[in-house]
Amino acid sequence: MKILGFRSDPNTPRYAIVDGSANPLTLLNADTESRLRFPADCDGEAAQVTWLYREFERIFHIHPDIARVIIKKGEFTQGDNNAKRIASYQEAALLLYCGLHNKPVVAKIYASLATRSAQVKDHAIARVGQTTRYWDSKMADAIVAAWWGATNP
Repeated sequence: MKILGFRSDPNTPRYAIVDGSANPLTLLNADTESRLRFPADCDGEAAQVTWLYREFERIFHIHPDIARVIIKKGEFTQGDNNAKRIASYQEAALLLYCGLHNKPVVAKIYASLATRSAQVKDHAIARVGQTTRYWDSKMADAIVAAWWGATNP
């Protein structure tokens, strides 16, 4: 059973695909694509959300057996800013895709993923693994989200 973990980011959203039936769990895209970079001519929120939705279509076409999606959503803080709004739009695009295609999806914050921002990279490595390129905390968020989906059916 494949699980898609997603972490929004205004510039480069990240995703992890974990094989939940493997023991130990396997990060299927550890050596391949894990970040979604907007094309240079893709400016404006509507264009970016549309492009991202089409990327979700492509990912699910390549991996039609993704059984579940877990979104690591942004943590709530005092202030709101444009980056948080853009991240919310990206999460909404994935929620819409999943809703239209009958894919189970849940959104989680650190507390419900049994981690914290200071520990997420270590937890991702210990629980599933890490990517060979572009390793950062956003990718770790996506991995921990997918791990949660694989271990909490």
